[in-house]
Amino acid sequence: MSATRTFAVTLTIPDNEAFTALETLGRLGIAVARVVRADIWLFDVDANVGDLAETIASIETIHNPNKHRLSERSSDRPAPGEVWVGPRDEAPATLVAGRAIAGIRAIRRRTAWRLVDDEGADVPSAELIRAVDSFLCNPAFQVAITA
Repeated sequence: MSATRTFAVTLTIPDNEAFTALETLGRLGIAVARVVRADIWLFDVDANVGDLAETIASIETIHNPNKHRLSERSSDRPAPGEVWVGPRDEAPATLVAGRAIAGIRAIRRRTAWRLVDDEGADVPSAELIRAVDSFLCNPAFQVAITA
């Protein structure tokens, strides 16, 4: 039997991609005070996968301890107030950086975006949808996944 385990990789250093998104969304008239971005990795795993977090932390193309924080998510879906953007026609991978991981059946990657207002709360869902439709997701080759 397989299950999906989900990990987020966030930067501990300034995130230039999130900064660029913040600036662009502001120019588009979308009120946002902060943009939080994370790489989301979804692993379809067998029951005997072992210590997956330790394995992922050792793969430099996913996690560099000098600039990343790795955390396991409790769900394989976005949290409320968050959108995940992924490729439209995705074939799940079975290798990471040319390396197979024992017990892994499939790997998918997403980019998580969370938009925060001046009070530190998530922006209203209508603003998040506007941001997705106008900038964060290109529907020609990407899909947006919300909670």
